[in-house]
Amino acid sequence: MDLNLLKTFDAVMKTQSVNEAALALNITAPAVSHALNRLREQYQDPLFVRQGRGIVPTNFAVELHADIQEPLSLLIDGAESRETFDPMSSQRTFRVSSHKDIDLLLVPSLKRYKQKHAPHVSIQADIEHLNEQDRQEDLRRRRVDVILATVPLKDHGYHNQLLLEQELVVTVSKSHPRIQDVLTKEDFMRESHLLWRTQRQNTNTLDSVAVDANLPPRKIAYSTGSTVTALMLASETDWLCVTSKWHALKMADKFDLNLFALPFETQKVPVYMTWHQSQKRDQGHQWLRSAIIASLAEVDIA
Repeated sequence: MDLNLLKTFDAVMKTQSVNEAALALNITAPAVSHALNRLREQYQDPLFVRQGRGIVPTNFAVELHADIQEPLSLLIDGAESRETFDPMSSQRTFRVSSHKDIDLLLVPSLKRYKQKHAPHVSIQADIEHLNEQDRQEDLRRRRVDVILATVPLKDHGYHNQLLLEQELVVTVSKSHPRIQDVLTKEDFMRESHLLWRTQRQNTNTLDSVAVDANLPPRKIAYSTGSTVTALMLASETDWLCVTSKWHALKMADKFDLNLFALPFETQKVPVYMTWHQSQKRDQGHQWLRSAIIASLAEVDIA
């Protein structure tokens, strides 16, 4: 199978347009059509059918694309990693594994950075890992390029870079019946809480960074892994929510929330970027890491 045929098929699947695929590949539209015709003969399937003014893939095309994406990316990435990486012309696909709360920080600014500096590069940032073994395996096998998480990978062969540290605050509804102007430690322990739970050290975020290891247990009303869910529920109830200051400030006006400093000492919540040593000299991978750092530099981490 000609690798260029699959690259062309991949481009058409992503753009759903022969003309846009041709533009992305820097070839002519007839060349794209010719490649598709060769694939149709190879697989005995139309692959795409017209719908309105555009085209849509057949069920077989959708299944084929799912089957070839990983090996195709490895082949293309492997070839490009041995060449000089040109972000303005590269069509490489990068995969970032993160968490929905970190995505809120990164994805908008990373999208703007990519549009300006690498318009044809694709960045998939919708992969999330729920356990340590999957994180390590996917990095080692290059199913993902970098992982953003609150805990570094300490095993040999992985590199970690601290990207930022997030301060925690307490949010409560502006109409809270008991807490308005001040929040004492007694208030904090008396009220019911929304638990912002992450995979950080197999515990909730606050307990993982509290300086006082003997912090009394809180009364948990609801537990969620989503900051936005926790903040919205806090606005609709008298439950307290501990979350990052950046997320709280973003949502405070929309959700009618008051913000308070935590009434005891805590460390900040770190966010690390982790990658496998096999990609250390990959110029494209170096660009991706630099792009993530530059994108986060635009974010005002309060």
